[in-house]
Amino acid sequence: MSSFPAQAGRVRNVGLPLHHRLLALRECVLHFAPYGFRATWHHLVLRAGIPVSLESDPDSLLRAVAELEDARRLWLAEVQAFSVRRRKDKAVGRRRPGDDDAWYAWPQWLAFCPDPEHHPTEPLVTVVARLIDAYRSGEVPADRCPACERTRLPPHCPHCGARSWDRSAYPWNASGDRPPVPPRASLPWPLIWQRAVRRDTTVGGGDIWEFRAEYTPTSNDGRFGIFQLYVRGNALGDATTTALYPHIQDLQTLVAIAEWRSTHGPKPLILGDTFDHLTITLETTEQDMVFAFTTRPKRAWGEPPPWAPPPGRRMRLIVRRAEVISAWREAEPELRRFLTHA
Repeated sequence: MSSFPAQAGRVRNVGLPLHHRLLALRECVLHFAPYGFRATWHHLVLRAGIPVSLESDPDSLLRAVAELEDARRLWLAEVQAFSVRRRKDKAVGRRRPGDDDAWYAWPQWLAFCPDPEHHPTEPLVTVVARLIDAYRSGEVPADRCPACERTRLPPHCPHCGARSWDRSAYPWNASGDRPPVPPRASLPWPLIWQRAVRRDTTVGGGDIWEFRAEYTPTSNDGRFGIFQLYVRGNALGDATTTALYPHIQDLQTLVAIAEWRSTHGPKPLILGDTFDHLTITLETTEQDMVFAFTTRPKRAWGEPPPWAPPPGRRMRLIVRRAEVISAWREAEPELRRFLTHA
């Protein structure tokens, strides 16, 4: 792995393929990730607006690396000052750094966020400056988060999701403490990596690891946006902009099948334009709905989304009828709100 400056230069090199520049940004985050790699990546995707299709906004990579670089520059200045102090300490015989200085060695643990989707939303440089001030003073109140400065139950902050630096925050510490795993509702990491992230305006219902419907409005009136279905943690839609109303109708049809207790073998299932890259069939049993889908060869109007299975590979996922019905009941009021108040 080459240096941060070298990889940042590759991100800014417009002569390189966009995917290579994206991978260079990944290397930059590996070098400096104040929230941990996954949460820092998610933060940059949201803040810089890095899209699924990089071609639609290549400058988003420049915005992301600039924000990361600003925060890292501040961190490096602090580390350099610490190095000067350590040389002076060694000159007078203090060879071992104090326990309160251990945080300098772990920039990826400055404010580790176990849930990649739950992290501070301010610019990285703002949060890093706040963390440096708090840790340098050695006076971090147990009930106050140094990342967002709000009240917390240590060491985890319910507001910004950060586990600020302390000995129990390390997964390899002597006490055996482990940071909490991401909650079940979190977006699967492969989708976060592919920039298919949820926004503050995203609404929906259901369990993402069973069946979930989500919608993110992108138009001013809310009638157009990104409609997504998740089946057992797999995103089916291609995350392109679409009209909401037809998808509500298709979802209602699917729910009607779930409520009607008849059984049948595999039948074609049509879910709308953002699912056209898939050939989908639906089979029903007394208790379950069986979704089988295959990615079609390259579509005439573009590639399937990067999270789709390889063309020709068939996936078969079983969901209980009750999960589909529950997802609709939770999502319906939010979805219809965009149609009635637009």
